[in-house]
Parts: sequence; C-alpha cells; structure tokens
Amino acid sequence: MHLLWDIRVVLDLFLGGIGIGAFVLASILYTIDYEKYKIVCKTGFFMAPVFVAIGLIFLLLEIGRPLHAVIMLVSVNPTSILSWGGFLQGGFILLSLFIAFKIFKEQTVSNVLLFITMTLAFIVGIYHGALLSSFGRSAWNSSLPVLFLSTSLVTGFLTTMFIAKFFKQEDVTNKLVKGSMIVFLLLSFVSIIGWIYGLKLQDTTSKEALAYMMNEYFILISIAIIFGMILPIIIYIKSLFAKVHLSNFELKLTAISAFVGVFALKYVVVYLGQLEYLVK
Repeated sequence: MHLLWDIRVVLDLFLGGIGIGAFVLASILYTIDYEKYKIVCKTGFFMAPVFVAIGLIFLLLEIGRPLHAVIMLVSVNPTSILSWGGFLQGGFILLSLFIAFKIFKEQTVSNVLLFITMTLAFIVGIYHGALLSSFGRSAWNSSLPVLFLSTSLVTGFLTTMFIAKFFKQEDVTNKLVKGSMIVFLLLSFVSIIGWIYGLKLQDTTSKEALAYMMNEYFILISIAIIFGMILPIIIYIKSLFAKVHLSNFELKLTAISAFVGVFALKYVVVYLGQLEYLVK
C-alpha cells in the first residue's frame, strides 16, 4: 500500500520533539542553578539543535526536493502552515545553535534569549501536532497539538537526563523536574485518552479509523500508553512523594520506556491518518 508519508516523517516529529524537550529542560535548570546542573544543561543545549536538525533532514529526504525545502525554511508563506513550520524550526535551530556555542565557550546566556528560544520551542512542539490537524483527517483531530507537545517534553526531558547520567553519576533531578515530568506525563495520558475517545464519538469515518487502529495497531498503541506514560508516571510519583532520588535503573527504565512508547504513538498517529485517507 502506497502512503504519502513514510517513517521519515515520524522520525522528524519524534526527533524534533526530543530536541525541543531537551532545550526546555536545559533552560529551566540553567535559570535555577547552572553550576549545580551544568552537565544536564550542557547535554540539553547541545542535543537540541542536533536532534531538531536531524529530524528536518529526514523531512527533506521525505520531500525529495531539497532545494525547494531549503527555500521554504528561509521564507514564509502566511497561508501555508507547512511554510510557517519550516521557518519556525529553522529559527529554533539557529537560536539554539547560538546558545550551544555560548555554552561551549562558557559565556553567559541572557534570560531574554533563553525565554525567546524556549517560547519558540513550545511553538514548534505545538506545531508538530497542528500540522497534522490542519489536514482535517478524523484521526488527526484537535487533540494532537497538546498530545505531541506533552510527549515531546517527556522524551526530551528523559533522554537528556539519561545521557547526562553517563557523564555525572549524581541525581540529575529535583522536585521541580519531577513535578514537571508528572504533569507532562499526566497531560500526555489525558490527551491520548481524549484523542481515542474523540474518535469514538465523531462520525463514521472516525469510528472506522478507531476500529482499524484497535485491529492493526493495538499492540503499538498499548505500548504507547503503558510504557510511554503509565510506567514513567508510577515511577516518578513514587520518587516524588517518597522523597527519594531515582536510582540509575529507574532513570534508564523511564527514559527507554518513554522513548519506545512515544515513538510508537507518533508512528500510529501518522500512519492512521494516511490510511484513513486511502480508505476514503
């Protein structure tokens, strides 16, 4: 079966999401206490432009017209959400690269620059879901912007802490980070339930898409919910309320679990919307 988009679009959405989540975590910890969380901050700031850029490369390969895509990145068509997305992601890459360079040179980064770039990161995270929603497919409904943003923050946070742990064998979380993770995970869980429930309540096409997903992608969507959300939620709530640090095993488990779960989720969402189109 021929699909308009393949795995490369999924990789763009997934890797780009990790990049913006990594930047948000690094920015938060930088403003709290850079010296205390230096390893995590450096890891997040260096990861951000790399992951988003690699995601964009996959998107360019999918488009198959690199020159046209590059032109799209540096120009804005006010009526095209794809054009705006390319411009926003390109802008984020440039700003995050500049910040990463300043961090590498041990130079101070202004809070204003961090705030602007972090705001852009949130916009890009929302854009990933808004792009799909703009096509008007039943499977790509209005729940996606929040779902994609929250899951991007989850994978970005956890991947950054996972990598940072290899460089510094100390607890790389605090109450704010743990609390933020729980909020993002709960928001992801509520959003995916809302997305599935929305398919059930809408028109016949939506119900057909839901039935197809339950038949063909049941294992993947179960992985997304159980490993991408429920398991990390349990571990982080336990750690927060017990006032104990996450063990190395727990940190690695939550990172790998969310990594696999969120990738499965974005894979299902991207492919389900296209299959719905082909059926119609």
